[in-house]
Amino acid sequence: MKILVAIDGKPASAAALKAAAQLTERLGAGLVVITVRSGTHATEALPPVGVDIAAGDRPHLPEGIQILLQAADTLTAIGLLAPVAQIKLRDLPHGHVFFAQKANGERVLFSERFGSLVDELNNEIAESQFDLVVIAAPRRGPLGRFAPMNLPRKLALDLHCSFLVVRGGMPDGRYLACADGSPSSRRIFPFLKRLLPSIQGRIDLVCVQKPTPDPQAVAQAEHCLTLARAWLERCGKDVRVRQLQGAKRFKVILEAAGSDAIILMGESHMHDVRRRTLGTLPLKVLPRTEASFLMVKQPTEPDPEMFEESYSCE
Repeated sequence: MKILVAIDGKPASAAALKAAAQLTERLGAGLVVITVRSGTHATEALPPVGVDIAAGDRPHLPEGIQILLQAADTLTAIGLLAPVAQIKLRDLPHGHVFFAQKANGERVLFSERFGSLVDELNNEIAESQFDLVVIAAPRRGPLGRFAPMNLPRKLALDLHCSFLVVRGGMPDGRYLACADGSPSSRRIFPFLKRLLPSIQGRIDLVCVQKPTPDPQAVAQAEHCLTLARAWLERCGKDVRVRQLQGAKRFKVILEAAGSDAIILMGESHMHDVRRRTLGTLPLKVLPRTEASFLMVKQPTEPDPEMFEESYSCE
């Protein structure tokens, strides 16, 4: 797995960085740290490129490079990186990059980019085929879902890979997987399989139905929950199944998640115009929850054999 963690130097970014580091260590994943700034680096003094820059010269470097070095300090403090005594910047058309070494000798790329956040993240995804973007983003503000700066909504609609918005839940805590047997919910399981080595807490399999649900939908959900539970238990995970009801399903999910879980939901593949105007269940949960939120953008449903006994956990 390849993980891209986006930071901006604000306190919330530290949680995203820590979550990305935990996933990196437990999954043996590759990690890239990026900060994206508006405007262009032509408006500020250019840093020295291609030469060794000592740690003591940090105050003289541009803000973006300082943000990245602060992230390197955080990763060093939690044991992922070796101490960074010096860096060597490389100039790129849209920013700068440098490398730091992990404690095991592998390298971590630190990247400063200029432009639109989602556009630059998508450029990185296209170039390096990242599997997961980790980022901190606040709950929806008073302007609502159409606010220009509603980052979670932009990520849900326009980011080109799965993403984890870090708020209250961390990878060593509880996961709440929304699984009702629908195509969007089934998409989470291939990604969940890849995450299993990193999951230490309980996995709640949650299905929320309307007060008078369609019997066929109930049967579909029960079938999915039964097979998923058996699969996860074979993988040695602590699993709980919860079948809930409520007129507004997103409110039931918010209550079930609380503020200390990672909500796991699959992207809806409904028509784009409808997604952007009427919204989908994930788009209703994501801006409102205090919990962390992982949206899986898996293009297809899992194979029919996904939960068969012969299906492995690795």
